Amino acid sequence: MDKQQEIMESAIKEEIDFIAYVDMETGVLRTIVTNAQSCVLPPECADYQEINNTCIPRYIHPEDRERCKEEFLLSSIREKLSEKERLEVSYRLLCGGEYRRKTMSFYYYNEKKDTLVLVRHDVTESFAEEMELREKLYEAMQEAKQADRSKSEFLERMSHEIRTPMNSIIGLSYLSRENIKNEKQVLENLDKIEKSAQFLRTLIDDILNLSLLESGRVADNKEVIAFTPFLEELCRDISRKAEEKQIHFSMQARGDFEKEYLFDGEKLREALFGILENAVKYTLPEGRIDFIVELLMESEKNATFRFEVHDTGIGMDEKFLPRAFDAFEQEGDGDMTLYGGTGLGLTISKNIIEFMGGRIDAYSEKGKGSTFVATVALEKAFRSGRSRKRYEKSGGITYDFTGKRILLVEDNEINIEITKNILLHKNFAVDVAWNGKEALECFLGHEAGYYDAILMDIRMPVMDGLAATRKIRQSGRPDSGKIPIIAMTANVFEEDVKKSFEAGMNAHLSKPVDIRQMYELLDEVIFE
Repeated sequence: MDKQQEIMESAIKEEIDFIAYVDMETGVLRTIVTNAQSCVLPPECADYQEINNTCIPRYIHPEDRERCKEEFLLSSIREKLSEKERLEVSYRLLCGGEYRRKTMSFYYYNEKKDTLVLVRHDVTESFAEEMELREKLYEAMQEAKQADRSKSEFLERMSHEIRTPMNSIIGLSYLSRENIKNEKQVLENLDKIEKSAQFLRTLIDDILNLSLLESGRVADNKEVIAFTPFLEELCRDISRKAEEKQIHFSMQARGDFEKEYLFDGEKLREALFGILENAVKYTLPEGRIDFIVELLMESEKNATFRFEVHDTGIGMDEKFLPRAFDAFEQEGDGDMTLYGGTGLGLTISKNIIEFMGGRIDAYSEKGKGSTFVATVALEKAFRSGRSRKRYEKSGGITYDFTGKRILLVEDNEINIEITKNILLHKNFAVDVAWNGKEALECFLGHEAGYYDAILMDIRMPVMDGLAATRKIRQSGRPDSGKIPIIAMTANVFEEDVKKSFEAGMNAHLSKPVDIRQMYELLDEVIFE
């Protein structure tokens, strides 16, 4: 045997257990090549059927025996090969105390079909890989189906949550028009319309916030924040909500806090407010909510805080707890209608806490209340020279902008009418531009200092608000660098806010505009 032949046979042995052939007239099997490392090999020459009668009961897996007895019959093989060129039978074979996966291939040596070739392969590893791949594909398919179901459920819930307040707004608007002379009734309807509109605003904001957090499209806007005023403001807002339901609310601070820390105050406030608001929602009148802020540990750079919210509310069943932070999840049918809210508060709180590198846990007992614990590390403020942010509220202030002129840049007629009247209500003089080009012309067409502020929409025809702002800032006028320009737009993603600041705007108001927030902001930028 020459070298090439030896190499070829060696390679064949690595790939197969054995190669044999059967004379279809005599039924005699002859073995050509065998792999010495394989087990249960046929003899060099023997009756094919006798080999099967001996080996199948002894070595083939019990679950595969009856099938192999049938499929290994020469008559069965002949019948199947009349329809195709190759037949493969997969089965499990006992080898050294374990069952391994084998595949026997049958095909004719030539067109005479008088010689049947048998080749056995060990496919245990490839079969295991295939099964693993199938399992992964199945799991992926199940996840896709679940995601599709979740998407459908989300859209159904969204449709319900949007249509309900919309129904109130449309119905109450009609009733107000029909009872226009009944001042008391109209005022009550307007209050209800405002509440429904605020619910819609909150729902939209929550959905956008959740989308940003889950997609990772969110920035960590750290600022130096006075910690005690930050907590006091948060507690004031929650105290008002608790008082409305006759719930006792208390806040307790444990530990020696620094005066200031460096963190994203808006996000942490939203996370803690969501937890506290949830406690108010599910605590009955005469109940109690305790808010405990504890300094757990300190290092040279950071301070780790534990924020605990304990209520005496309705509580949750232990089985429901793993779903407590899922979007729209509320234990019991109809709870959202009964207790209010968008059903996204805790979901957003969890995402924010985890975004800040912390964790949140829930503990509850049905009928006895719930406890939520969030742990977050805050950076000590002395490490940065960033600007300080104060947390102070301007509640009770009466705004008056007599003698002040503002340029309103907006391309929607209804929005112009509404915003203009809101500004006139606080004694602003108001000029209107319908796009960024007109806004630039108005600014340049008057003497320096003519306008005290500009409210600028972003998306407009002819010239958008960003381009208009850049041209105003670059105009070289004495007031071009200092006139307050405030974005008032439906572009509410953080990248949109960033773009407005990069263009030279001073602040950003998202539509639908919070009127009190707009007054407060205008007061701040005009009279500072």
